[in-house]
Amino acid sequence: MRLIFFASSDPGSEPKPIWSAYHFVEVAARSGLDAEVRLAGDAVRVAQEGMVAETELGFEVRAKVIHGGDAPYLVSL
Repeated sequence: MRLIFFASSDPGSEPKPIWSAYHFVEVAARSGLDAEVRLAGDAVRVAQEGMVAETELGFEVRAKVIHGGDAPYLVSL
């Protein structure tokens, strides 16, 4: 069984749901659970440069996205 954390919000105007999905998938993976963050709709734009607001939360979201490429969980678009 895999835990799936889903987000579909626009990262330019509402990055918190994406941040939350990455946060909880990281917690699940650290606990040894099979986990995935699944992005849909406008949320897939988080991978594009300049799509996340340059705020503290925006920088955290970008760091999580970058780290997701080599993390122990699955990221799907």
